[in-house]
Amino acid sequence: MEAGTAFYVKQGNTYLIKLVGDIRYTMGCALGDFLNDLFARADFDDIVVDLSETHSIDSTSLGLLARIANFSREHFDHKTTLLSTNPDVNQVLDTMGFYEIFDIRDTGEPLSATLQELTHQVPCKEDLTRVVYEAHRTLSEINPQNRQAFQSVLNSIKPKLDPS
Repeated sequence: MEAGTAFYVKQGNTYLIKLVGDIRYTMGCALGDFLNDLFARADFDDIVVDLSETHSIDSTSLGLLARIANFSREHFDHKTTLLSTNPDVNQVLDTMGFYEIFDIRDTGEPLSATLQELTHQVPCKEDLTRVVYEAHRTLSEINPQNRQAFQSVLNSIKPKLDPS
């Protein structure tokens, strides 16, 4: 299993994000922090996500990608382009309803720009729990099937976020 890595570059007014290898929840805090910083900027008008070298991707990472789709729809009034050539990944994207919220292209050239690696450190448990919860909440908002599939995950994580 190839550990996952995230890269990014800004080309003109577009941010390109490339996820390589096995993309797991352990990257969630770094990717979530990057997205928070990105969404706070006003120096771009498009985002492209490249999954052409992604071998597998978990639900937390999918939830973070759904945040990108939501942001693009709300701020740019269009779907984010997502490049994915792996049939297994494409099947997961289809199952999660991503063809409804992304412009998914399963052909074409992968991103080949000079990419910067997204640095990530081992996150603290609280931050990781928050990212996992928010990602699954975002996924559950895509369609009723996801809502049903992830409700138990949300119910089990929520008390850990609000210890009362």
